[in-house]
Amino acid sequence: MKAPLILPYPHTVLVRLCELAGTALFWKSFCITLLRVILAFIISVLAGFCLGLLSADYKLFNSFLQFPLNVIRVTPIIAFILIALFWFKSGTVPVVIATVMSLPVMVTACEKGFERNAENIEKLFKANSYGFTGFYAFRYIRFPSALPAILSGAESSFGLCWKVVAAGEVLSVPRFAAGTLMQKAQVHLDTADVLAVTAVLVIVSSLCQWFLKILINKFSSKKGEKAL
Repeated sequence: MKAPLILPYPHTVLVRLCELAGTALFWKSFCITLLRVILAFIISVLAGFCLGLLSADYKLFNSFLQFPLNVIRVTPIIAFILIALFWFKSGTVPVVIATVMSLPVMVTACEKGFERNAENIEKLFKANSYGFTGFYAFRYIRFPSALPAILSGAESSFGLCWKVVAAGEVLSVPRFAAGTLMQKAQVHLDTADVLAVTAVLVIVSSLCQWFLKILINKFSSKKGEKAL
């Protein structure tokens, strides 16, 4: 059965992909989408690091933080996007929502990393006996111990940022965005265009996550060599 509207032929999608790849708008949209992902990722990592550290050190702050984090976890992404459309510009909405949705991942990872368990307490006790206190204890004891959990959380957060930014762009329709290309193609019933943009989005996202994983592995190995 010929139904190109429902499922176009692979060669049709490939032809449309080549045609789209020859336009400046296509690559500009993907570059700006990538910038949104990177910005949301950086903000979520920095905010998650600070909140996770405070949550691990202060029980009262931890109790206070659990409610908003649980609300974020159980609320559908689309609900946050629709609310954010009232408050922010269309180009800002994907960044804000991606930051909010990935924040619980980073906070939880950092909190577990900095948690004062028996092993960490023993290390800090030994450090204090050698005169390592305050900043030096944090730099040489707590941070290296928490690093594996932080890097794992960062990797998960980056993948989530890609998904949320794309969803946010489809609904907020900023001027330049990969999600906007998909939305306009869907409105005009261009299934081949939707699949072509989706394919590139998956490839670019996978390459970025692969590159981030390489950086994380190299960073972890260097830290391990220094520790030895």
